Amino acid sequence: MTVLVLALYAEGHTDESFLPVVIQRTAEEILARHGRTVVDVLEPINLNHGIDRQFETREERMIEAARRASGYHALIVHADADYPTQVRALNERYLPGEERVRELREIGESLCGNLIPIIPIQMTEAWMLADPIALCNVIGVQALPQALGIPVHPHQVESDTNPKRTLHEVLERALTQRPRRRRRVNLSSIYEPLARQIDLARLAGVPAYARFLSDLTTTFRVLGLAS
Repeated sequence: MTVLVLALYAEGHTDESFLPVVIQRTAEEILARHGRTVVDVLEPINLNHGIDRQFETREERMIEAARRASGYHALIVHADADYPTQVRALNERYLPGEERVRELREIGESLCGNLIPIIPIQMTEAWMLADPIALCNVIGVQALPQALGIPVHPHQVESDTNPKRTLHEVLERALTQRPRRRRRVNLSSIYEPLARQIDLARLAGVPAYARFLSDLTTTFRVLGLAS
């Protein structure tokens, strides 16, 4: 059996709670549909321990992440768009680092050569709004998306200029429906359980996730893991 080893360089602690699980589930689904053999998909290994403190520029951080991921199947590089499209984040915070990694590999340095960007529009919290049913289940309430201020259609989450604030507001509205003694829920506590419950088919309706899904599928084909 092949064991798939992915690495993740993420921007923030909450991203590190949500993205690894979503990436693992996405990889499992791709390989279940298109895999050429049985593959055991490990949860991506978080490489951001100390990198941001040790290295000043984004390029240096990506190079170090690729160095630590040497021998892994792929390195997934996260950058929130903080903007209505991925273009700016891709051009400013991903492509320069990817190019430097490629140049260093060409002169013989041992770095991971399969880099994949994962760039949510605005921020990762937008993806967390894509599946209202899963979000309500994790919070522990039953409510219509409209009543909580959650977009009905997945693609609409990318129009939200501040999805983290929206998520806070959704949580506040939802908690008013619970008994007073159960109204304390920390937002940070829902990232991982939501990542495990979110419907990937709903998430695929979010264009930024759909692009990541396509890029990951292409990488698996290059690696000979998928047809």
